[in-house]
Amino acid sequence: MNTSHIGPAPHPRDVVTAASAMPKAMAIIGSLLWLLVASPTVVESDAYRYATALLSLIALYYYVKAPVKPRTDWIGWLCMGWAFYVMARFAIICWLTPQHDIGASDWLYAFTFFFPIMGIAFLLYEELMEKIVAAYFAMVLVMLVATQHLREVFAGETIRPLIMNNQIHGAVACGMIIIFTLFWLLHYLTEKSSDRRIARFAYIASPLIFALCFIAIYGAKSKGVWLSLGVTMPLLALVTLTYLRMKSGVIAIVVVAALLVAGIYGVRHNLDKTAGPTVSAALSMVEGVTGSHDVGGVVSNTISSANTPVSMDERLQLWANSWEVFSSAPIFGWGNQWLERWAETRYSHIQYTLLHNGYLEILVRFGLFGAAVMSLMLGVFLRAAWRARKAGIIPRAAWHAYVLCLVFFSLTLLSNSNNRLAIGESLAFASSAFACWCHMRLKGEYLAAAKPGQQEAKAAA
Repeated sequence: MNTSHIGPAPHPRDVVTAASAMPKAMAIIGSLLWLLVASPTVVESDAYRYATALLSLIALYYYVKAPVKPRTDWIGWLCMGWAFYVMARFAIICWLTPQHDIGASDWLYAFTFFFPIMGIAFLLYEELMEKIVAAYFAMVLVMLVATQHLREVFAGETIRPLIMNNQIHGAVACGMIIIFTLFWLLHYLTEKSSDRRIARFAYIASPLIFALCFIAIYGAKSKGVWLSLGVTMPLLALVTLTYLRMKSGVIAIVVVAALLVAGIYGVRHNLDKTAGPTVSAALSMVEGVTGSHDVGGVVSNTISSANTPVSMDERLQLWANSWEVFSSAPIFGWGNQWLERWAETRYSHIQYTLLHNGYLEILVRFGLFGAAVMSLMLGVFLRAAWRARKAGIIPRAAWHAYVLCLVFFSLTLLSNSNNRLAIGESLAFASSAFACWCHMRLKGEYLAAAKPGQQEAKAAA
């Protein structure tokens, strides 16, 4: 990890960047807007959309004004081109169908249009990001303390963490916060050149955030989040070992693991009551599939079985309908006509249109073509962040937080459509902005406030 790398091209000495020349009031406003972009992890609202729009306008203003600016390359055109495809298809279907189908949240997939300009916004506020991140964790800690439900949790009741529409959303948010907090703490434990005031705050705040988030996740009783964390936490433990000395790292992991095991043992009866029926039904379904290889028949039998929990039964109906819709238009999907096709499915009587699987949400609307385009975008973003880490542009903790948060979130999509929720949209905006910024910094691009030599000329005059 200590291998030296060739970093990005430095800014010319006679150029004042837009970030450096930004008025203090604009810096404060932009910082608050970035906090609003991340706010769905503590308060589920649409505030992040307005914040994204305002940040995009600010970035566009400075971008147009700058004499030296990043050039839009194929990555930016891909994001904007996909957005135009989504909106054009949406409009054509509305125009050509007498019912004027509008789908359900279909236009949200055009938000990729904002990814490149949000990268410019990140570039504009890059010098303030360490403080913005610290302010975010302060906000998280305050909200966790203000909304804690310790008495209800230890009484075995189901609680709704933070300020969310339901407990599953809150549990997903707490899982993401745990990952962010871990690498925020590891960064300040290992990077001694970082801001020591923020480091001291991280040492104090992180253990409190961890404890409150784990308690909240248990109290939310979200089986999908439990499973996602069960897969992600071993990865977190392995990565943590690369930050700490082997002996101290092993001791820390053993202590945390012992506390978790003790906690799980202490609430084992509640866990069995919550997840036991679902686990039994799932194992029975898997045995049926391996025994008969008739997936459709086994799923139908599981749905009709009285032993299947209600939440699992409803999800299976939604997934069966979704697969039926996707199978009838596998290449390009149904666009915003999918609800019309949904009415013809076997379990069309079910009242939900949230498919409770983020991947099926994409396949039903845009088919394999849409899934391929979105996978390409994600792959490009991951590669940009990885290369930025290798070039020394970002600390390794930022890379690990980025990739492992996406791993955790991708696992939660197996049982819930979190990409259609505020938490998923805000993650898309923030993570893509970060990746686009990494891509620009790798090319040595910057946003100038004045032409080379102009500032010195003004000073001399």
